[in-house]
Amino acid sequence: MMGVLLSVIGFLVTICVIVTIHEGGHYLAAKWLGFAVKRFSIGMGKVVWRFRRWDTEFAVSMLPIGGYVMFEEDSDDLPAEKRARLFEYGARWKRAIVVAAGPVMNFVLAIVLYASAGAIGVEDIAPYVVAKPGTQVEAQGVQPMDRVLAVDGERIEGISDFNLALVERAGSPKVEITLARAGSRAAEDRDAREAALAEGTDAGENEATGVYTRTFDLSDLTLDGIADQKGFAFPSVGFLLTGRGIVIADVVAGGPADKAGLKQHDFVLEVAGERATTANFSAKIRESAGKPLELVVRGESGERRIVVTPDAVLDEKTGETVGRAQLRYGPSIELSTVRHGPIDSIRLAVDKVARMTIFQFTTVSSMAKGEVSAENLSGPVGIADMAGNAVAAGISAFLEYIALISVAIGFMNLIPIPALDGGQLVILALEGALRRNFTKRVKEMLGAASVAILLLLTVYVTMNDVARLSGG
Repeated sequence: MMGVLLSVIGFLVTICVIVTIHEGGHYLAAKWLGFAVKRFSIGMGKVVWRFRRWDTEFAVSMLPIGGYVMFEEDSDDLPAEKRARLFEYGARWKRAIVVAAGPVMNFVLAIVLYASAGAIGVEDIAPYVVAKPGTQVEAQGVQPMDRVLAVDGERIEGISDFNLALVERAGSPKVEITLARAGSRAAEDRDAREAALAEGTDAGENEATGVYTRTFDLSDLTLDGIADQKGFAFPSVGFLLTGRGIVIADVVAGGPADKAGLKQHDFVLEVAGERATTANFSAKIRESAGKPLELVVRGESGERRIVVTPDAVLDEKTGETVGRAQLRYGPSIELSTVRHGPIDSIRLAVDKVARMTIFQFTTVSSMAKGEVSAENLSGPVGIADMAGNAVAAGISAFLEYIALISVAIGFMNLIPIPALDGGQLVILALEGALRRNFTKRVKEMLGAASVAILLLLTVYVTMNDVARLSGG
């Protein structure tokens, strides 16, 4: 129930903010250029609340799925002063500015929100990885708990950055990924990472810093394949997310782990002299039936060494005698909070919006060519589901989520469909080239056809969302 409530709240806040900024762009540009605006509405359908300011009616309408700016229309009883300010009679270049102002404000909003999130601090999973067996990642010598530092020279701070960088390069036969060896200063310390990246690396490995660069082939990585993996690209390449050790989830009272002094939430750093991973921790316990196994553990009292002697039990599947320590454990996923100064936050925000816009253009182009399935499209239901997750993740995550949707809305509105801003810009350009206006009847027919297309698309993406969320 709480998840549904967060989804609804997140969706309404997101749509309200984005629509207000988008339509506000149209409205402010129109007023600046002297056009008469009849109504500014947040929401569609029946008006439920209104007030009048600056010769315009401001309204909230029943359906929270959009908004609109309505311009004054010509009529026989319209005063001459207002007729001179009608949008339909304005210069084409002025009308083009008003039409373009909406999407432009979406991109501006995204930059402001991304910059704000960067200044507040964005929490992400540290990109410690392990090679998936039998993949190019394993062949390239990536070892457990190596840390990803950069992709084609672009700094990577978290697993989200890494995933986005791979998604953008899907299909590329040559992608350079820079990593730092597990336990090296560059893997553990941000300043050391910055220094190592500033120094640069080649295809070899810098033994002093533990930093190395490898070239990967992403030719087989497709957008459809990424969608099948719920948007995650790195597993398809051969990278698996890992923690920097083992966290103890629970111990059985009176069992070997309990007797040795292991406690819930203890962090296992080493097992038998090796850096602990889920793979070697499990293997060492199995191999140590009735034998002492030394661990290095960090807990509330600090770092300590303990010895566990697993029970010797019969594995019914293999018939072998194996060790059991009677505990539950898992990889320790490290979270890192990245903050930037004001200038860096703005620079990175502009770069991110530009990259996301280019990626959306590439994706839509691929869909138009039939290279990417339209089943990957998402609609209001999917947006609401993501909104709930973003709200639960905190303020920075929610700001980034609104920025992401704002970029998507801004880009979508530039698609050349007559009912959208992009279509209106194309019509204005054609009218300018032909030096005559299309008739009102032609514009109405184009608008009606494009609205029908958009309604069908809305139904289609909603069905996609429902199928995904229901596991269908």
